[in-house]
Amino acid sequence: MDYNTDEQEIDLKDLMFAVFHKWRPVILVAVICGLLLGGVKGYMTYKSQSDPEVRKEADLAYSADLELYEKNKETYEREIENLRTDIINQQDYLDNSIWINMSPYDVGEARVDLYVSTGYEIMPGMTYQNRDYTDTILQAYQSMLTSSAVMEDVAKKVGTESRYLKELVTVTIGTIGTNGNQFSRLLTIDVYHTSKEEAKKVLDAFIAHVNEMQAQITASIGEHTVSTVNESVSTLVNLDLADLQKKQSQKITDLNDSLQEKQTEFDELEEPKREDSSKKAALKSAIKFGLVGGFGGAFLVAFIVCVAFLMGDKVYSSRELKERYKVKILGKLSAGKKVGSIDAWLNRLEGRACNVDAAVEYKLIAANVKNYAGDMKKILVTGSADAGVLAHAAEALKSELGEIQVVAGNNMLEDIQTVRELPECDGVILVEQCGVSKYSTVEAEIEKVIDLKKNVVGCVVFE
Repeated sequence: MDYNTDEQEIDLKDLMFAVFHKWRPVILVAVICGLLLGGVKGYMTYKSQSDPEVRKEADLAYSADLELYEKNKETYEREIENLRTDIINQQDYLDNSIWINMSPYDVGEARVDLYVSTGYEIMPGMTYQNRDYTDTILQAYQSMLTSSAVMEDVAKKVGTESRYLKELVTVTIGTIGTNGNQFSRLLTIDVYHTSKEEAKKVLDAFIAHVNEMQAQITASIGEHTVSTVNESVSTLVNLDLADLQKKQSQKITDLNDSLQEKQTEFDELEEPKREDSSKKAALKSAIKFGLVGGFGGAFLVAFIVCVAFLMGDKVYSSRELKERYKVKILGKLSAGKKVGSIDAWLNRLEGRACNVDAAVEYKLIAANVKNYAGDMKKILVTGSADAGVLAHAAEALKSELGEIQVVAGNNMLEDIQTVRELPECDGVILVEQCGVSKYSTVEAEIEKVIDLKKNVVGCVVFE
């Protein structure tokens, strides 16, 4: 019979159940370690927290942290509110501004150049000249036309708001002159709108105000005349407007990003917590380190069990015997040890023999022996199980295998009589017991049987 004597792979399922079956020491050590570590740490914490100086320093630190928290919270709330207001205003501006919403490739323009004359003349040969009020009059027109009152009035007439109208209108003072002498004489009103018609409508409203202002400025500053030099209505392309529109649209995106960033920082702001009383702090510390100690103790026991499993030689399961030595498993029986409900449940999960009817199982074993024995007339029952277990198995098989002579033996590696019986038999049935038999012993038994050119019929395993 061939069997595998090479290095065996570790079955993780067996290793896991080996740890599970040690649940009592795992729990016991976990509780002891948890109580020890938690108790020591809790006592140290209580002793430390009870010190008046430590308590005073903790209160001062808490007050400083709380004050800083309140300041930061107030700052974040103010910044968030300001950003929300800016976003609302910016969105309102993007929705309602005529300048932002017009096409930069089809801008309507209406323009007028007004010539203002005071009839001033320079007196040749005179040391002292009369004062020229033309610049003052032009500045008066410019100031009044761009004033809030005029902007509000024109905005009502054209159906918009003054803040949006100001973006559309520019009033400038130009120069005119001869022979190298430049004089301020021109007042230019330039209006942009979504169409030529709308631009002309706004321009006409400003010209009407110029006519109304002339009498007032004449009375306040001096006589003058206003005449139209040039008036035009056209469309144009304004690429600077296209750039401005992109910047304004990007601005609201930047504002939203800033709001999100500030909101995240505000949400992450944590209010400082006052340190618990010495008793409460000690209890928390005891629980925390008690859990750490408990898990550490459980891990330590599990580690020791794993090392013992890996280094040990005891037979763990019938499946492992079959895989290592390629022997036939004739049947599995319970070792008869009383176990609790948890261990019984673990045995069922693992697939071990539990609550097995021994009489029925021995009949099954006998049937398997007859199938595998062939023409064998004499079979030796031996193995490294406990003597009582081995004797009981031999007697049970004798009663079931009537036509086959069954010889009851002991451990062939230790018992002389069993060794003498071995050459006289046709086959061998091995009886092994998990937790008692050793893999090295089973290997030696199989080698001895093979050396004598006998056959191993199979193995009965007590779990």
